[in-house]
Amino acid sequence: MVKKIVSVVLGLLFIVLVICAVVVGTYTLSSPSLDTDSESRLLINGAWTDDVNDKKLEFNQDGTFKYSWITKDETIADGYFKVDEDNDKIKLFILPGHANEEFKKENIKLGFFAEITYSDLKDPNKNKKKNSNEEEEMCSCTFLIKKPDDSSGEVLTCVMPEKTLDPYSHGKHFEAKHK
Repeated sequence: MVKKIVSVVLGLLFIVLVICAVVVGTYTLSSPSLDTDSESRLLINGAWTDDVNDKKLEFNQDGTFKYSWITKDETIADGYFKVDEDNDKIKLFILPGHANEEFKKENIKLGFFAEITYSDLKDPNKNKKKNSNEEEEMCSCTFLIKKPDDSSGEVLTCVMPEKTLDPYSHGKHFEAKHK
């Protein structure tokens, strides 16, 4: 009888560990879409800054993100992300111990997950051919860092002052603009 109980408990523990590994793996091993016309590609072109709230969001092509202050050398949260373009959401997987207490208390659900909704994602230079003396207009986007089970949250109206990657390389791999 004891052997059966132990084997059932170990079997359940194994199933829970496999499910956790699959969930964590979908965030850490995935990367954003690199299709020319995808919103993911525009989101990962550089740092999104909101000077009014003194906040910065960075999404990288390797699937990592960083949410930090602009003026302070302090990270608010970091980890991995997945973009759900159909619902205009960015799902975050916060690494354990990689979020400050205020962010944890207000935004994280189930211990490790948070969500950002984005809207008004615009790139005014998408269909323009740039002249050498013409200055690029900045991309803009509005982010809502949602509280769990609530539609309210922190609204960041961001711009991308400098693109670090070429978003419209027509199917070619990203290349850094400034080396």
